[in-house]
Amino acid sequence: MIKEKLDSPLVEVLTEIGFTESTELESVCIPRIKSGHDLLCIAGKGAGKTTTIVISVLQRLKSSLADVPRAVIMVPDKERAASMKAEFDRLGQYTDLRVNTACEDQKIDDQKDKIYMGSDVVIGTPKRLNLIYSLYALNLSSVNLFAIDDAESVIKSINYLQIDRFSESMPKAQKILFANDLTKWLERFSSEFMNNQEVIEIEEEEEE
Repeated sequence: MIKEKLDSPLVEVLTEIGFTESTELESVCIPRIKSGHDLLCIAGKGAGKTTTIVISVLQRLKSSLADVPRAVIMVPDKERAASMKAEFDRLGQYTDLRVNTACEDQKIDDQKDKIYMGSDVVIGTPKRLNLIYSLYALNLSSVNLFAIDDAESVIKSINYLQIDRFSESMPKAQKILFANDLTKWLERFSSEFMNNQEVIEIEEEEEE
């Protein structure tokens, strides 16, 4: 269990929603993320990657502060952004953190205004995050945690230049990647942008 390593308000919410057992991924990765390690984690579907990211961000940020984001989470599509946002709403109900999404399913001006007016966490796709950043509505100067979920789908040739530019704008941010498989593009990103990263591989449990 990881509850003894978390803040009490977060533990209360986890208990209320029936979070009784941690997955291997959550038990291994959450303490390491809390300690500030850059992390590259390879684990299969259902391992708890989304929950690991959300709990780690809630534990790190705790409450709203200033108007600029302190965490950015990059995802492959609008569906994953919506599910990530829903998990923040569910687990972060005790906080006043402002969580906004940036995907191609909404008007750019609406997203830009929401983010510019104040965000603690921004979840989005590479293309839309870069566009909002280019429009000077996404300030990356205070980002201390940059996470990528389904990284093998996000970090690939079609997106790499966008992710390269984005990552260079927050060199001091802790970077955590979660993927189902290790690809050459993940290895490239890891070598170029991560600092003394720890690589963790969680094997899928065989069905009986």
